[in-house]
Amino acid sequence: MTQEIIEFQQVTKVYRQKGAEVVALRDVNLTVARGEIFGIIGLSGAGKSTLLRSINRLEVPQSGRVLVDGSDITGLSGPALRQARRKIGMIFQHFNLLASRTVRGNIAFPLEIAKVAPAAIERRVRELAQLVGLADKLDAYPAQLSGGQKQRVGIARALANQPEILLCDEATSALDPQTTQSILELLRDVNRRFGLTIVLITHQIEVIKAICDSVAMMEDGRVVEHGPVVEVFAQPRTATAHRFIESALHGEVPAGLRLAEPGRMAAGAGRRVRISFLGEVARQPIIAALIRRFDLNVNILYANLDFIKDTPFGSLIVELTGAEDSIEKSLQYLADQGLRIEVIADVEPAALEPAR
Repeated sequence: MTQEIIEFQQVTKVYRQKGAEVVALRDVNLTVARGEIFGIIGLSGAGKSTLLRSINRLEVPQSGRVLVDGSDITGLSGPALRQARRKIGMIFQHFNLLASRTVRGNIAFPLEIAKVAPAAIERRVRELAQLVGLADKLDAYPAQLSGGQKQRVGIARALANQPEILLCDEATSALDPQTTQSILELLRDVNRRFGLTIVLITHQIEVIKAICDSVAMMEDGRVVEHGPVVEVFAQPRTATAHRFIESALHGEVPAGLRLAEPGRMAAGAGRRVRISFLGEVARQPIIAALIRRFDLNVNILYANLDFIKDTPFGSLIVELTGAEDSIEKSLQYLADQGLRIEVIADVEPAALEPAR
């Protein structure tokens, strides 16, 4: 059994509209590991939906291959394609439920198509309704459900044939924040319980931060950055990644904190610094160390703390005052601990990178 369950190999997709060409995917190479929650993020038009829908061949690329569990799904048709798609469930932004069917009927629908015996269908429907918290809604119609309940029906329906992969097409963007959180928790539970590989697309970095193990960031049909979420957040390499991560960190430095007193800075008596941290280093008493080791005054001006799944990350803005050589040594000390250090007293900040 291979570690990768999905692999894109030089995939390109071009749409032709009114005589013009729109390149949705440009030579995409990407792998998704078995059992992980993989997020694809980008702005509208970045190519996210086309990439996702290539996995179950709702979109067919002009060139390249999409391998699903080792099989090239782009080359399948007829019964072979239908069989491959049974291993891939999908949920949608606007739920796509059958309005004329009850919750029971919607969950049962893919099982009926697969010609499962009626008694087995009923058992599976009840099992899934219990899993998604809708055991008391089996006879309700979609019009009688809230948005969150409709998405739960969609998840149950997508799980009916016991797929190995679950595709989520902007599954929470039509929901309020509280309902979004409950749906993300359900997806995380499904991933853990069944070892299901989940691939989701979103334009919300908060969704990536909440449940994803890995992320691909897209722009103009290209994957511009990808890797484990924690690593991408810790060391973003592209402007696209920086923009998304800054929004997740709420990390834009307040304008007033960039305006340090010019006289003090010129004299070397102080530095206004942003300290960014991620992982176990967040638990270290760095402020106490600066005071004790370097005999500095440390004034905390701004702070935020958040989590990527269970990993803490965030930033502090502090003002360091004391002897100039002590300040410089303290900045290098912080960088040596794996922290990102940015002097923000000037409009054009200087930075010390963490020691490698």
